[in-house]
Amino acid sequence: MFTLVAALAVVTGAVTGTARATTAGPVDLGTLPGDDESTVLAVNEAGEMVGLSLVGPTPKRSHPVRWDANGQIMALPTPGGTEGQVRDINGFGVSAGYVLTAATAVPARWDAAGQATLLQLPPGYHNATAWAISDTGVVVGGWLTPAGQYHGFRWDPDGTATDLGTLPGETWSMADGISGDGTIIVGSAVRSAANQAARWVNGGPITELAPQGVSSGASRINKGGVAAGALRETSSGPPIPAKWDRDGVIHPLDWPSPYSVWIYGIGSTGYVVGSGYLNPPRRSALLWDLDGDVVALPDDGLGADAEAVDSQGTVAGTFRNQATVWFRDGERRQLGTLPGGTRSQGYRITDNGRVVGTASNAAGKSRAVYWTLG
Repeated sequence: MFTLVAALAVVTGAVTGTARATTAGPVDLGTLPGDDESTVLAVNEAGEMVGLSLVGPTPKRSHPVRWDANGQIMALPTPGGTEGQVRDINGFGVSAGYVLTAATAVPARWDAAGQATLLQLPPGYHNATAWAISDTGVVVGGWLTPAGQYHGFRWDPDGTATDLGTLPGETWSMADGISGDGTIIVGSAVRSAANQAARWVNGGPITELAPQGVSSGASRINKGGVAAGALRETSSGPPIPAKWDRDGVIHPLDWPSPYSVWIYGIGSTGYVVGSGYLNPPRRSALLWDLDGDVVALPDDGLGADAEAVDSQGTVAGTFRNQATVWFRDGERRQLGTLPGGTRSQGYRITDNGRVVGTASNAAGKSRAVYWTLG
């Protein structure tokens, strides 16, 4: 639990580990010709990245793109449409997202060479968006049923599309995360007009991760199938951050505050990061260690955001409008901005030291970037 020793760690940032020596970057990942902004949405351990090249006033037109590990951009084709989004990339460079046609959204998979395959849907199903892909090539997302209900779906590499259904008597679900081996899917479903964390295991039916709570959410999952999120046991009670192991067993995380907390990421070994009001009135960037103990990351009393964590507990986020990493030895390092730019944000980190995010350039445009922690 959050003891006096942990409280001292909040003040000093004195946690254990080894910091890296240098940082290279940011590297501007650019845009497609004619576009002016870009963003990375996912990165794999090989350093391959996928995201969007954008143009126009809000709402911007989005073009799915892929960058190789050296930062070379490639347009991903959008058969049947001119726009789309790529949302995830697996360890073999295969990515998933959707294409926007004149009438609807169609889920898509792009192979490691960037060739597109539109995922075939059952008759009457439409407006389908893919959110995640496993290392085994299983794609998950959400679609509209012939009855106009929004359900999660699973699409297997052999072309089989499966409606993941809803909780009994309900009409809404969504699948937005999957384990590396493709056996565990996590997402959300409605019960009693409240959002509930849900999962599907080995092709089985939908189950609730936290059936004892009035509401819950656990859309973060690592390659090993461990999910992270939060629940409320009563409508007026405090939030309870938690992890769920591969068997669905809940492991509550330390949270000594009655105020709000949000979970944003879980690392490959089980470190968890998020944000919450541990020391009101400011919102703190938070790290939960492998024992579930919480530490507020050093922020000089100004507040910060933590969005991703690697296998060693190195956290990527944003502090004072700059992408920042916090190492386990207590070091906080701002990663800098593009020439002439004033802002940057870090929101993904790989286990081999690549941080991805966005940074403004001299023209004030937001560009996809990455940094390398040496």
